[in-house]
Amino acid sequence: MRKPRELKVKPIKNGTVIDHITSNKALHVLKILGLPDGKSRVTVAINMESLRYGSKDIVKVENRELESSEVDQIALIAPKATINII
Repeated sequence: MRKPRELKVKPIKNGTVIDHITSNKALHVLKILGLPDGKSRVTVAINMESLRYGSKDIVKVENRELESSEVDQIALIAPKATINII
């Protein structure tokens, strides 16, 4: 049996990574952030395998830091999410 291919996502050098988003909530996070906006480079992973939670979503946004109001809204729909500024 062949080993399935893994897709690698290039890490961002500057921006924000929102990890451990409740599964299938990434599109809600994008709406909160007003994305896509035609300018920002965004990576979205939906329903990814997670050892801790079973499954999760991830959103990466290059060259952007979140406003505190955006963080508050994300916390309401994904209370276990982690936000890392790169």
